[in-house]
Amino acid sequence: MNRRLLAALALVALLGLSGCTTILGSDVGDPEALSADAEYQYETDRDAFITVNRENYTAVYNVSAKVTGDNGTIAFYRTNALTIENPLEVEALQFRYTNGTIVRYVDGEAVMIREDGTQEPTDALSVDTTRERTIVALPAEEGQIAFTTPKSGKEIAVYTPVHGSYEVALPPGRDASVPILSRTRPSNDDRVVVDDRVHLQWDNVETSVLSIRWYLDRDLWLFGGLAVVGAILGVVGIVYYYRSIRMAEKRRDEAGLDVDTGDDDREGPPPGMR
Repeated sequence: MNRRLLAALALVALLGLSGCTTILGSDVGDPEALSADAEYQYETDRDAFITVNRENYTAVYNVSAKVTGDNGTIAFYRTNALTIENPLEVEALQFRYTNGTIVRYVDGEAVMIREDGTQEPTDALSVDTTRERTIVALPAEEGQIAFTTPKSGKEIAVYTPVHGSYEVALPPGRDASVPILSRTRPSNDDRVVVDDRVHLQWDNVETSVLSIRWYLDRDLWLFGGLAVVGAILGVVGIVYYYRSIRMAEKRRDEAGLDVDTGDDDREGPPPGMR
């Protein structure tokens, strides 16, 4: 009985090591999530353009600059608290050809939408999920892949599927210019404001991960107020300490504890030695 149990466990472990997310084989993306609607910033000269929203961020990547995936594919992943790699949750997936034609999911099926509005089913875009990666089969080696992925908190870590120039648009009312309250790794090369959004820009990202932590504008005012209060308390403390020293000196003077006997200035040998 124990041998059978060990054999079953070994089989499950072998299947897990082979990269399958289930015992039956590879899993694919959720068709409903892949078919969600989204608007993307395709009109960019950046290799990557990321727009951070309250509950998610959208990404547009130039697939000709990809560094993940095999021939004809691109791979997306993230890590958990134990730094274990997991497939990235991809929603509202789209691919844009260089001529403007869009391939996206509609009702769970990939559809090609031309600029004149005509549509036709296609198998050019597909998604497969392994134990560590979300792998997208690309319709072409040139063009842009776009998707939406959930986020939480005031920080994102993007495991870069392409190398090159990056631009990240923070949510309105957010910034990342004060080091104590924010962090960008690697450090951004430029910062501009477009339509009330702070855009962080990198000329060339070649690291495997791009991480950004930002703050709300009101956090800066709160931090500034706390700094002012701290400075005032520091001045009050110094004044109180100085006054305490002066009062202690005054009490010593009144008690005659600082009377100088002049023994150290007496000239000649001590009494009895003359």
